Amino acid sequence: MAKRKPKLLVIGTGGTIGSKPVENVLKIGEVPQEEIIKIIPRISNIFEIETSNLFRVDSSDIRPENWLTLANFIYYKLKEYDGIVVTSGTNTMAYMASAIAFLIQNLNKPIVFTGAVVDPTQINTDARRNMREAIMCAGNSNIAEPVIVSYEKIIRATKARKVNASEYDAFESVGEEPIAKVERFIYYNNIKFRKKSNSQPKLYSKLETNVGIFKTYPGFDPRRIIEAADSGVKGMVLEGVGIGNLPMPDNRMEEAIKYANSRNAIVVVSSACTMGTYWSEIYRPELGYRFENIKVIPAYDMLTEVAYIKLMWVLGITQDFAEVKKMMQKNYCGEITEIKENKQKIGVVI
Repeated sequence: MAKRKPKLLVIGTGGTIGSKPVENVLKIGEVPQEEIIKIIPRISNIFEIETSNLFRVDSSDIRPENWLTLANFIYYKLKEYDGIVVTSGTNTMAYMASAIAFLIQNLNKPIVFTGAVVDPTQINTDARRNMREAIMCAGNSNIAEPVIVSYEKIIRATKARKVNASEYDAFESVGEEPIAKVERFIYYNNIKFRKKSNSQPKLYSKLETNVGIFKTYPGFDPRRIIEAADSGVKGMVLEGVGIGNLPMPDNRMEEAIKYANSRNAIVVVSSACTMGTYWSEIYRPELGYRFENIKVIPAYDMLTEVAYIKLMWVLGITQDFAEVKKMMQKNYCGEITEIKENKQKIGVVI
């Protein structure tokens, strides 16, 4: 009796991987997923593949509403397939993959994101290679969480960042090794990851989108925080300099955050660094006392963009500060080293 081929669903959302030049302009969505799969030799002999072109959007124009649409679509398709591949533009792929990690939890099979930096009509395209490796990961791996597959690397969604604007090797795993390397076979690194099981996935269907990121810098004007609070923003992620220090030469930053607190805006502070564990009272102990007087949630080793997405997800569930803080500091999908471990690791940062 012939072995059953793994059944996969490839979902297109736009980006370069689904584009081709039309009158010297790259047109999004001109190449459907089934056309990309056709250029991968013998892949249909190994996997049973179905396709769906859910939406066709330039990745720079993706909105949180698109993430919710995608999460809902994937959730109700999970039972029918052994794995899911999502193609998208690379510029905001890590945002989308991280959003799915929070919106669909307790997964029992892989959700694999991939894209291309060169469109599939070109001889030097990376679409064929990335799609083949993504399909391999979705059909043959033991992974049961959202990942990005690019240039032979399988990267946890919440640790992925695009770091190269023009090279094929566009993504890096920040703060940890990639989960695995994929070529003809999958070679796992010594990284913990969620494995396939009989668990029942859980769908979350709300994000609080009135959340923003503020990158601080020498001379940053705290009035921007006050203006954001007055606009009705529900949450903000302040990316501190270095390991997460906020520019506080006087009390204006402290007063601005207090004002945001009074307007019920949740403030999270992240680090601009890509390695190590952050909490700025370790490096600047005088800030520890000042932070006791204001409501600030440290992001620890979460990437700034992941903290932004997680805050949207948490605020979609609760806006109580104590509950938000508890959830922001809890690990759900590999995005953060939890607080007990952080206390042990902090000395490494100094």
